[in-house]
Amino acid sequence: MSIPTKTLAVRLFAYGGPERLVYGEYDLPPLRERDVMVKNLAGSVSRWDVKYRSGDLDRYRIPGRAPFPLPQQLGREAAGEVIATGKLVTRFKPGDRVIGVTHPEDPESAEFARGLGNLSRNIAIPGHQAFGSYAQYLVRDERMWLPLPDGVDYEQAGVTLWPFSSSHRVVVDRLKVKPGDNVLIAGASGGMGQATVQLAKLAGGRVIATTRHEGKAALLLELGADAVVVTADEDEAFKRMSKATGGEGVDHAVDYTGNPQLLSFIKDVMRLGGTLVVTSEQGRDPLPFRAADLIRLELNLLGIRGARMNDMLTVLKLLGEGRIRTRIAARFPLAKVGEAHTLLETSPDLVGRIVVLPWG
Repeated sequence: MSIPTKTLAVRLFAYGGPERLVYGEYDLPPLRERDVMVKNLAGSVSRWDVKYRSGDLDRYRIPGRAPFPLPQQLGREAAGEVIATGKLVTRFKPGDRVIGVTHPEDPESAEFARGLGNLSRNIAIPGHQAFGSYAQYLVRDERMWLPLPDGVDYEQAGVTLWPFSSSHRVVVDRLKVKPGDNVLIAGASGGMGQATVQLAKLAGGRVIATTRHEGKAALLLELGADAVVVTADEDEAFKRMSKATGGEGVDHAVDYTGNPQLLSFIKDVMRLGGTLVVTSEQGRDPLPFRAADLIRLELNLLGIRGARMNDMLTVLKLLGEGRIRTRIAARFPLAKVGEAHTLLETSPDLVGRIVVLPWG
């Protein structure tokens, strides 16, 4: 077949609402010597896409990283089939099934040498500094693709690697969950939350999920949580948390909400010497912790910024073995990505991830 020179895609030219996402036909970059062209069969819509589209970017700018450009083609995740390769490509051939690298590293950086490849400065992340997956065809360096295990369907591949890789680093590297540990997950209904529930269970932890919506409790239990605490009534929530932990509190917690009230609640249910990982913030509100709280509890307060290659490879192995799976909340064709953004922004009952089907 002839190599495509154009693609249907959705691009962002100015910040604003979902109407700023422009669906059309655009030129593809030329295929360079080490590039791979992929027919993109599945991707995702994430909350990062919504933040980028709305221009909420200042707090995410990282020293040493290129700025977030316009125009942009959003979408962090992609999975599909190789249709063409540059003449020096050795890793892939047409017909190979692949998944896009979501957490690239710079092997020549000082951060990589320190074992912190996720903090590499000279990198371009799809949907951040480089064009993402809101397109039917994608052209990227061969190092930006990984083999997709046999038997994994494209939809699961298109929503797995970003949240599960980051969550794997949370569970294994930052929290160091051990068998029998109580692990509290705030924001468990989203992609990262679902992933953390599953990986914490695989590590032997006992998972307690929190939600503000009573209607989500049964589904969170179905997704694997051992207990669910509804935080709408704080007094009742403290009672339920005490019962769930035998009065000891939680060994570990990870917050995916950035909600200051919920963070304060988490602080008050932590076990002495426990570890809390924060991943998000709401506005400019300060964390509800004082130095005295950290000292009194001997609380370990940690951040996280992305995953590493080892996390991605481990997740792909688990995906290929059928040991992890993402709940799909909705599916949208490429032309209706704007509607997917609206759903993600406005639905309080959404549980799971949104799939984009470029050929749907």
